[in-house]
Amino acid sequence: MSRKRLPQDQLRTCTITTKITAAERQHIIGNAGKCGLTPSEYIRQRAIGYEPPSALTAEETALLHNLDNCRVDIVNYANALAGMNHDQRMAMFQKVPFMLQWYKEIIPITNAVNDFINSVINGGRIQRRTITNLKKMNK
Repeated sequence: MSRKRLPQDQLRTCTITTKITAAERQHIIGNAGKCGLTPSEYIRQRAIGYEPPSALTAEETALLHNLDNCRVDIVNYANALAGMNHDQRMAMFQKVPFMLQWYKEIIPITNAVNDFINSVINGGRIQRRTITNLKKMNK
């Protein structure tokens, strides 16, 4: 298998050397690892103004776990409905007290999903094109 040849203007042939402390080096290596990048690629991207995707914050991680729990709940609701025949579903949906209770229970799940998505968007962790796609889906 041969390597792809890059045009001359895209070859990385220049270097810049800078001295840093051992703590700074560890910090760079840690941040690069969180982004799935080598330290060189991380520094290059940061120097040219690109903000590489970073690891989730503790709050985002908690929200993500909550989102996963919500997904499980949604799948369970869908499976329960799928196990009913059409007449059973219609009878259930026509019971107003049941539907109000179900709606009260589903609201926190949908709110948690919405909160997580908003947190990620507001934290700048979703690329602009993804935000545009989310807006199109919500129309």
